[in-house]
Amino acid sequence: MKILPVGPMLDLSVRVLQLPLGQFAAPAEMLTGGDGLPAGAVFLPAANLALASTPCALPMFEKVALDVCERRRCDVLLQRTGLYPETLDTVTVEVALIMDQMAALVPGLVYMRHRNGSLWLVPQQVGPYIEVSENGLAISSTPPFVTWDERTDGVCRAAAEIVRLMHRRGH
Repeated sequence: MKILPVGPMLDLSVRVLQLPLGQFAAPAEMLTGGDGLPAGAVFLPAANLALASTPCALPMFEKVALDVCERRRCDVLLQRTGLYPETLDTVTVEVALIMDQMAALVPGLVYMRHRNGSLWLVPQQVGPYIEVSENGLAISSTPPFVTWDERTDGVCRAAAEIVRLMHRRGH
């Protein structure tokens, strides 16, 4: 599990990156300035995936995520945490990925921790289901749940993990 430095000066939104980073064994590289993604963004070369987090609402960083996806030819996972992740503000995720040779944005996703331990991004309404795994992002048209109760349980499991990440000190 890749753990970012945690301390009182670290933006809470960056702490939430530990949730998706926990799916990867390969080391992450910090992205520096030039890409325009929020501070604390990382790149996972083995998964061809950039991860970024911001407390800002849409449309902030939406165009940047698409530009990075297009320029680097990689997937971009941009999470929006608000100022109080999963206590007052729901953490939402947008994914920029290459479809039909151009960058496309999939907005309105939330984390879901499956009972088998896998991490998914599921739509709040309708849309694709995206698994976050060691190999990167995998899109599926089949949901990782059978009933709405299973979906709710998984979303609540992920939200509980995020709340625990917010209260960790000195790790």
